[in-house]
Amino acid sequence: MAFEGSKRRSLFFSMLILAGLIGGAVLATSAFTTYFRSQDPVNQCVDDPESQPFQLSVPITVIEDGFPALVPEGVGIEDDCIRPVHTVEENVIQVAYSRPYDFTLGHFLYYWLGNDLLQYDTKVYVNDTLHTEGDLRDIVLEEGNRIRIEFVSRN
Repeated sequence: MAFEGSKRRSLFFSMLILAGLIGGAVLATSAFTTYFRSQDPVNQCVDDPESQPFQLSVPITVIEDGFPALVPEGVGIEDDCIRPVHTVEENVIQVAYSRPYDFTLGHFLYYWLGNDLLQYDTKVYVNDTLHTEGDLRDIVLEEGNRIRIEFVSRN
């Protein structure tokens, strides 16, 4: 009988150790993910966008179901945070950051539309040329480019 009690205790302590290891792994993963996400420029806040050395302005035109749509000012701007990719005026994507970085159209669309992009068939033109190579979200925002997006609602 004493042997069975010893097995139960041993099993109980093994389960406690396993639970501790799993809990530690979850906490470590969360801490690493939070740290690396905070280091990604897209997730950072810019204190004073006008004073940042890396600046871009990219005009954007949007057509939704055949009609012009407005890209509002204030995209990427919250009460306590201005993202490096944002709008301070209608139909112009602004980029402001401490160093050059390949911010993309996808970064902007994430702050503007979130997952709503999935409800559209989308075409993107850069300087009047249809983007056909790769994902439209990977288009790097560059000074001198003009972007036109055509959204067609899926039925």
